[in-house]
Amino acid sequence: MALSKDSISPYDAYFAAILGVDQATTPSHKRTTMIYDVHSHNYPTVPGTAIVQLTPEAFHPQTGHFYSVGLHPWDIRDDWRTQMSKLLVMALHTHVVMIGETGLDKKNSSTPIDVQMEVFREHIRLSELIRKPLIVHCVKAFDELLAIRKEMKAQRPWIIHGFRGGIEQWKQLHRAGLYMSIGHSYNPELIKTIDPEHLLLESDVFNDIETIYDLVSSTNNLEVSTLKHHVASNIHHILTHI
Repeated sequence: MALSKDSISPYDAYFAAILGVDQATTPSHKRTTMIYDVHSHNYPTVPGTAIVQLTPEAFHPQTGHFYSVGLHPWDIRDDWRTQMSKLLVMALHTHVVMIGETGLDKKNSSTPIDVQMEVFREHIRLSELIRKPLIVHCVKAFDELLAIRKEMKAQRPWIIHGFRGGIEQWKQLHRAGLYMSIGHSYNPELIKTIDPEHLLLESDVFNDIETIYDLVSSTNNLEVSTLKHHVASNIHHILTHI
């Protein structure tokens, strides 16, 4: 993957040095484990069935689990460059399969939006460099998010977690190449409309992914086992995306 001069970050040379290559990349992640929870803040009962979100400070990986690591818009500190330096090393861990959650929040974050955007861009560069998908938190900033994706010509998959919008917004984001993940709160009409081949489910801060599967399966009249198969296949596709 060639990087234009406009895309170069202060961290690119660091990554190239670590990896011993001119362009910092890692192989795609082909997993045989059935991952059916794409974003969780809790460890699953069965190791390897969820992607567990950790901050750089909390990253102490356990055997058999898969992870995403990143700076949530709520967790950005004044020394965020130091936070990013830690994240750079952790992102290379074999069982880190996604970057994030990261993103933009114009409602709940105390960090100025221009700083959030700068931090978000660094996560995007990292995602592109090491070829791992991005898990994204976005609140009232979809216009900015889509503009940044276009500006940076991002190619890695992005997953909007906790999506609660309607079908028109889903179509807009889908056309831009984004994936949407459904959690505890969602738009029932959307679930009834979209093809299960595009569904992702997450437990987020809730403990029981099975409850979310029960809710969604009752909404779209699918057996839970069928829904799990679709979601696991969709996650596998994203993790093996080149």
